[in-house]
Amino acid sequence: MRRRGADIDNAGVLEPHDHVAWIGGADELHSVASAAFADGARRGEKLMFVAEDPDPGQLGGVDGLDRLLTTGQLQLLAVDAVYGTGKAFSASAQLATFEGVLADALADGYRGIRVVADNTPLVRGDDESFRHWLAWEQLTDRFQASSMVTGVCFFDHAALSGERQADLAALHPVRCASIAEPPFSVFTDGNAVSVTGTIDGLSTERFARILGTVPDDRPLVIDLSGAESVAREALLVLAQSASADLPLRVRGNGQLRELVSVVRGATPHLRFERDCNVAPTCVVCGDWIGVYEPAVIVLDGERCVTARAAEPDAVAGAAERYHRACYTDR
Repeated sequence: MRRRGADIDNAGVLEPHDHVAWIGGADELHSVASAAFADGARRGEKLMFVAEDPDPGQLGGVDGLDRLLTTGQLQLLAVDAVYGTGKAFSASAQLATFEGVLADALADGYRGIRVVADNTPLVRGDDESFRHWLAWEQLTDRFQASSMVTGVCFFDHAALSGERQADLAALHPVRCASIAEPPFSVFTDGNAVSVTGTIDGLSTERFARILGTVPDDRPLVIDLSGAESVAREALLVLAQSASADLPLRVRGNGQLRELVSVVRGATPHLRFERDCNVAPTCVVCGDWIGVYEPAVIVLDGERCVTARAAEPDAVAGAAERYHRACYTDR
Protein backbone atom coordinates (compact mmCIF):
# COMPACT_ATOMS: atom_id res chain seq x y z
CA MET A 1 0.00 0.00 0.00
CA ARG A 2 1.30 3.43 -0.92
CA ARG A 3 2.25 5.69 1.94
CA ARG A 4 -0.41 8.18 2.90
CA GLY A 5 -0.15 11.84 2.01
CA ALA A 6 -2.67 14.31 3.39
CA ASP A 7 -3.46 17.89 4.33
CA ILE A 8 -5.08 17.97 7.78
CA ASP A 9 -6.55 20.58 10.10
CA ASN A 10 -6.80 18.32 13.17
CA ALA A 11 -3.82 16.59 14.76
CA GLY A 12 -6.20 14.06 16.28
CA VAL A 13 -6.57 12.16 12.99
CA LEU A 14 -2.96 11.06 12.66
CA GLU A 15 -1.97 7.46 11.99
CA PRO A 16 1.21 5.41 12.49
CA HIS A 17 3.86 6.25 9.83
CA ASP A 18 2.52 9.81 9.44
CA HIS A 19 5.36 12.34 9.30
CA VAL A 20 3.77 15.75 9.73
CA ALA A 21 4.87 19.32 9.13
CA TRP A 22 2.83 21.71 11.24
CA ILE A 23 3.81 25.30 10.58
CA GLY A 24 1.80 27.82 12.55
CA GLY A 25 1.79 30.34 15.36
CA ALA A 26 3.64 29.62 18.58
CA ASP A 27 0.31 29.68 20.43
CA GLU A 28 -0.82 26.61 18.45
CA LEU A 29 1.86 24.26 19.77
CA HIS A 30 0.09 22.96 22.87
CA SER A 31 -3.30 22.61 21.18
CA VAL A 32 -1.70 20.56 18.39
CA ALA A 33 0.08 18.41 20.97
CA SER A 34 -3.12 17.95 22.96
CA ALA A 35 -5.07 16.65 19.97
CA ALA A 36 -2.24 14.35 18.88
CA PHE A 37 -1.70 12.92 22.37
CA ALA A 38 -5.40 12.37 23.07
CA ASP A 39 -5.56 10.11 20.02
CA GLY A 40 -2.18 8.51 20.74
CA ALA A 41 -3.25 7.64 24.29
CA ARG A 42 -6.37 5.89 22.94
CA ARG A 43 -4.13 3.91 20.59
CA GLY A 44 -1.89 2.79 23.46
CA GLU A 45 1.21 4.59 22.21
CA LYS A 46 4.19 6.00 24.08
CA LEU A 47 3.93 9.81 23.93
CA MET A 48 6.75 12.37 23.84
CA PHE A 49 6.37 16.14 23.90
CA VAL A 50 9.59 17.98 23.03
CA ALA A 51 9.70 21.76 23.38
CA GLU A 52 11.75 24.55 24.94
CA ASP A 53 9.18 24.84 27.73
CA PRO A 54 6.53 22.08 27.53
CA ASP A 55 3.70 23.06 29.87
CA PRO A 56 1.40 20.21 31.00
CA GLY A 57 -1.09 22.79 32.21
CA GLN A 58 -1.81 23.73 28.58
CA LEU A 59 -2.48 20.17 27.41
CA GLY A 60 -6.24 20.41 27.79
CA GLY A 61 -8.44 17.73 26.28
CA VAL A 62 -6.11 14.83 27.08
CA ASP A 63 -8.11 12.43 29.25
CA GLY A 64 -6.21 11.07 32.23
CA LEU A 65 -3.34 13.52 31.78
CA ASP A 66 -2.09 13.12 35.36
CA ARG A 67 -2.07 9.33 34.99
CA LEU A 68 -0.20 9.55 31.66
CA LEU A 69 2.46 11.73 33.29
CA THR A 70 2.70 9.61 36.45
CA THR A 71 3.09 6.32 34.59
CA GLY A 72 5.53 7.81 32.11
CA GLN A 73 3.37 7.07 29.08
CA LEU A 74 3.65 10.81 28.36
CA GLN A 75 7.07 12.40 28.73
CA LEU A 76 7.77 16.12 28.64
CA LEU A 77 11.30 16.82 27.40
CA ALA A 78 13.39 19.88 26.66
CA VAL A 79 14.67 20.30 23.09
CA ASP A 80 18.33 20.28 24.15
CA ALA A 81 17.81 17.08 26.17
CA VAL A 82 16.60 15.24 23.07
CA TYR A 83 18.46 16.83 20.17
CA GLY A 84 21.38 18.52 21.85
CA THR A 85 22.45 21.94 20.66
CA GLY A 86 22.20 22.88 17.01
CA LYS A 87 25.96 22.74 16.44
CA ALA A 88 26.33 19.35 18.11
CA PHE A 89 23.37 17.75 16.33
CA SER A 90 24.12 14.36 14.74
CA ALA A 91 21.48 12.76 12.52
CA SER A 92 22.86 9.24 12.92
CA ALA A 93 23.08 9.57 16.70
CA GLN A 94 19.57 11.01 16.83
CA LEU A 95 18.22 8.12 14.78
CA ALA A 96 19.83 5.64 17.16
CA THR A 97 18.17 7.46 20.06
CA PHE A 98 14.69 7.20 18.58
CA GLU A 99 15.26 3.58 17.53
CA GLY A 100 16.08 2.84 21.15
CA VAL A 101 13.02 4.71 22.40
CA LEU A 102 10.80 2.73 20.03
CA ALA A 103 12.35 -0.61 21.00
CA ASP A 104 11.88 0.15 24.70
CA ALA A 105 8.29 1.29 24.14
CA LEU A 106 7.37 -1.88 22.24
CA ALA A 107 9.04 -4.01 24.92
CA ASP A 108 6.94 -2.21 27.55
CA GLY A 109 3.74 -3.10 25.70
CA TYR A 110 3.05 0.15 23.88
CA ARG A 111 1.85 -0.07 20.27
CA GLY A 112 4.31 2.51 19.01
CA ILE A 113 5.58 6.00 19.76
CA ARG A 114 4.09 9.39 19.00
CA VAL A 115 6.33 12.46 19.12
CA VAL A 116 5.28 16.10 18.94
CA ALA A 117 8.38 18.28 18.78
CA ASP A 118 8.77 22.03 18.46
CA ASN A 119 11.78 21.97 16.16
CA THR A 120 11.85 25.72 15.62
CA PRO A 121 15.10 26.25 17.59
CA LEU A 122 16.85 23.67 15.42
CA VAL A 123 16.08 25.29 12.05
CA ARG A 124 16.94 28.90 12.81
CA GLY A 125 20.67 28.50 12.26
CA ASP A 126 22.88 29.19 9.27
CA ASP A 127 22.49 27.50 5.89
CA GLU A 128 24.87 24.69 6.74
CA SER A 129 23.01 23.72 9.91
CA PHE A 130 19.72 23.92 8.02
CA ARG A 131 21.07 21.50 5.40
CA HIS A 132 21.95 19.12 8.23
CA TRP A 133 18.37 19.39 9.42
CA LEU A 134 16.99 18.63 5.94
CA ALA A 135 19.13 15.49 5.92
CA TRP A 136 17.73 14.52 9.33
CA GLU A 137 14.15 15.03 8.14
CA GLN A 138 14.76 12.53 5.36
CA LEU A 139 16.50 10.05 7.64
CA THR A 140 13.70 10.13 10.19
CA ASP A 141 11.11 9.97 7.42
CA ARG A 142 12.61 6.66 6.32
CA PHE A 143 12.50 5.45 9.94
CA GLN A 144 8.89 6.52 10.39
CA ALA A 145 7.82 4.97 7.09
CA SER A 146 8.91 1.52 8.25
CA SER A 147 8.21 1.74 12.00
CA MET A 148 5.27 2.25 14.34
CA VAL A 149 6.04 5.93 14.71
CA THR A 150 3.92 9.05 14.35
CA GLY A 151 5.87 12.29 14.27
CA VAL A 152 4.69 15.90 14.30
CA CYS A 153 7.37 18.44 13.45
CA PHE A 154 6.11 21.81 14.66
CA PHE A 155 7.65 25.06 13.39
CA ASP A 156 6.81 28.64 14.35
CA HIS A 157 6.16 30.43 11.07
CA ALA A 158 7.22 33.76 12.54
CA ALA A 159 10.76 32.45 13.06
CA LEU A 160 11.34 31.08 9.54
CA SER A 161 11.66 32.51 6.05
CA GLY A 162 9.14 31.47 3.42
CA GLU A 163 11.89 29.57 1.61
CA ARG A 164 12.72 27.44 4.64
CA GLN A 165 9.06 26.80 5.32
CA ALA A 166 8.65 25.54 1.75
CA ASP A 167 11.69 23.26 2.07
CA LEU A 168 10.32 21.76 5.28
CA ALA A 169 6.82 21.33 3.86
CA ALA A 170 8.24 19.48 0.85
CA LEU A 171 9.84 16.83 3.08
CA HIS A 172 6.67 15.80 4.93
CA PRO A 173 3.98 13.63 3.32
CA VAL A 174 1.39 14.98 5.80
CA ARG A 175 0.97 18.72 6.37
CA CYS A 176 -1.36 21.00 8.25
CA ALA A 177 -3.91 22.52 5.93
CA SER A 178 -2.79 26.08 6.67
CA ILE A 179 0.59 25.52 4.98
CA ALA A 180 0.90 26.75 1.41
CA GLU A 181 1.11 23.54 -0.59
CA PRO A 182 4.62 23.10 -2.01
CA PRO A 183 4.90 22.39 -5.76
CA PHE A 184 6.39 18.97 -5.01
CA SER A 185 6.90 16.57 -2.11
CA VAL A 186 9.78 14.17 -1.39
CA PHE A 187 9.28 11.28 1.04
CA THR A 188 10.18 7.65 1.63
CA ASP A 189 7.79 5.08 0.18
CA GLY A 190 8.91 1.46 0.39
CA ASN A 191 12.44 1.13 -0.91
CA ALA A 192 12.35 4.37 -2.88
CA VAL A 193 12.25 8.12 -2.44
CA SER A 194 8.92 9.15 -3.94
CA VAL A 195 8.49 12.51 -5.64
CA THR A 196 4.98 13.83 -6.20
CA GLY A 197 3.62 17.06 -7.60
CA THR A 198 5.34 19.24 -10.20
CA ILE A 199 9.00 20.12 -10.56
CA ASP A 200 9.19 23.00 -13.01
CA GLY A 201 12.00 25.37 -13.81
CA LEU A 202 11.18 27.59 -10.83
CA SER A 203 11.31 24.74 -8.30
CA THR A 204 14.40 22.99 -9.71
CA GLU A 205 16.71 24.88 -7.35
CA ARG A 206 14.74 23.64 -4.34
CA PHE A 207 14.75 20.11 -5.76
CA ALA A 208 18.54 20.26 -6.13
CA ARG A 209 18.93 21.52 -2.56
CA ILE A 210 16.77 18.73 -1.17
CA LEU A 211 18.36 16.06 -3.35
CA GLY A 212 21.74 17.19 -2.08
CA THR A 213 20.71 16.30 1.47
CA VAL A 214 19.29 12.82 0.78
CA PRO A 215 21.14 10.30 3.03
CA ASP A 216 23.86 8.61 1.01
CA ASP A 217 24.14 5.41 3.04
CA ARG A 218 22.44 3.26 0.39
CA PRO A 219 21.88 3.23 -3.40
CA LEU A 220 19.28 5.80 -4.28
CA VAL A 221 16.01 4.99 -6.03
CA ILE A 222 13.88 7.98 -7.07
CA ASP A 223 10.26 7.15 -7.89
CA LEU A 224 8.81 9.81 -10.20
CA SER A 225 5.74 7.78 -11.15
CA GLY A 226 3.58 9.95 -8.87
CA ALA A 227 4.86 13.26 -10.27
CA GLU A 228 2.51 15.23 -12.49
CA SER A 229 5.35 16.73 -14.50
CA VAL A 230 9.12 16.94 -14.27
CA ALA A 231 11.16 19.64 -16.01
CA ARG A 232 14.21 18.67 -18.02
CA GLU A 233 16.31 20.79 -15.64
CA ALA A 234 15.22 18.59 -12.74
CA LEU A 235 16.28 15.47 -14.62
CA LEU A 236 19.67 17.06 -15.22
CA VAL A 237 19.93 17.59 -11.47
CA LEU A 238 19.22 13.90 -10.99
CA ALA A 239 21.76 12.89 -13.62
CA GLN A 240 24.47 15.06 -12.12
CA SER A 241 23.85 13.65 -8.64
CA ALA A 242 24.62 10.09 -9.74
CA SER A 243 28.14 8.70 -9.40
CA ALA A 244 30.02 5.42 -9.46
CA ASP A 245 29.95 5.33 -5.66
CA LEU A 246 26.25 6.24 -5.50
CA PRO A 247 24.45 5.18 -8.69
CA LEU A 248 20.91 6.39 -9.21
CA ARG A 249 17.86 4.49 -10.42
CA VAL A 250 14.76 6.31 -11.59
CA ARG A 251 11.22 4.94 -11.78
CA GLY A 252 8.45 6.38 -13.88
CA ASN A 253 6.24 5.97 -16.94
CA GLY A 254 7.10 5.68 -20.61
CA GLN A 255 6.97 9.43 -21.18
CA LEU A 256 9.49 9.94 -18.40
CA ARG A 257 11.69 7.24 -19.91
CA GLU A 258 11.97 9.37 -23.05
CA LEU A 259 12.95 12.42 -21.03
CA VAL A 260 15.54 10.47 -19.06
CA SER A 261 17.09 9.22 -22.28
CA VAL A 262 17.75 12.85 -23.23
CA VAL A 263 19.87 13.50 -20.15
CA ARG A 264 21.36 10.05 -19.69
CA GLY A 265 24.48 11.12 -21.50
CA ALA A 266 25.26 13.44 -18.60
CA THR A 267 26.30 10.44 -16.53
CA PRO A 268 26.75 6.71 -17.08
CA HIS A 269 25.46 6.05 -13.57
CA LEU A 270 21.80 6.89 -14.18
CA ARG A 271 19.47 3.94 -14.76
CA PHE A 272 15.78 3.76 -15.57
CA GLU A 273 13.79 0.91 -14.04
CA ARG A 274 11.19 -0.98 -16.03
CA ASP A 275 7.61 0.16 -15.63
CA CYS A 276 6.71 -3.13 -13.99
CA ASN A 277 8.88 -2.16 -11.02
CA VAL A 278 6.41 0.60 -10.25
CA ALA A 279 3.59 -0.75 -8.11
CA PRO A 280 0.25 -0.74 -9.97
CA THR A 281 -2.94 0.36 -8.27
CA CYS A 282 -6.17 -1.56 -7.77
CA VAL A 283 -9.05 -0.44 -10.00
CA VAL A 284 -11.54 -0.89 -7.14
CA CYS A 285 -9.90 0.51 -4.00
CA GLY A 286 -7.08 2.60 -5.51
CA ASP A 287 -4.40 1.21 -3.15
CA TRP A 288 -1.10 -0.05 -4.53
CA ILE A 289 -0.65 -3.76 -5.16
CA GLY A 290 2.32 -5.26 -3.34
CA VAL A 291 5.14 -7.17 -4.98
CA TYR A 292 4.13 -10.52 -3.48
CA GLU A 293 0.41 -9.86 -3.18
CA PRO A 294 -1.83 -12.09 -5.36
CA ALA A 295 -3.56 -9.86 -7.88
CA VAL A 296 -6.15 -10.37 -10.59
CA ILE A 297 -4.93 -9.12 -13.97
CA VAL A 298 -7.50 -8.70 -16.76
CA LEU A 299 -5.93 -8.15 -20.18
CA ASP A 300 -7.94 -8.38 -23.42
CA GLY A 301 -10.72 -10.14 -21.53
CA GLU A 302 -8.39 -12.82 -20.19
CA ARG A 303 -8.13 -13.18 -16.42
CA CYS A 304 -5.18 -14.51 -14.44
CA VAL A 305 -4.07 -14.46 -10.82
CA THR A 306 -0.42 -13.67 -10.28
CA ALA A 307 2.01 -11.37 -8.47
CA ARG A 308 4.71 -9.00 -9.63
CA ALA A 309 7.28 -11.19 -7.92
CA ALA A 310 6.16 -14.20 -9.96
CA GLU A 311 5.35 -12.55 -13.29
CA PRO A 312 6.44 -8.91 -13.37
CA ASP A 313 5.66 -8.47 -17.05
CA ALA A 314 2.07 -9.64 -16.54
CA VAL A 315 1.45 -6.69 -14.26
CA ALA A 316 2.83 -4.10 -16.66
CA GLY A 317 1.10 -2.87 -19.78
CA ALA A 318 -2.50 -1.99 -20.60
CA ALA A 319 -4.37 -4.17 -18.13
CA GLU A 320 -6.93 -3.79 -15.40
CA ARG A 321 -5.49 -4.78 -12.05
CA TYR A 322 -7.26 -5.73 -8.83
CA HIS A 323 -6.38 -7.01 -5.40
CA ARG A 324 -7.73 -10.55 -5.40
CA ALA A 325 -10.15 -9.69 -2.58
CA CYS A 326 -11.37 -6.58 -4.40
CA TYR A 327 -12.04 -8.56 -7.57
CA THR A 328 -13.97 -11.22 -5.62
CA ASP A 329 -16.16 -8.52 -4.07
CA ARG A 330 -17.13 -6.97 -7.40
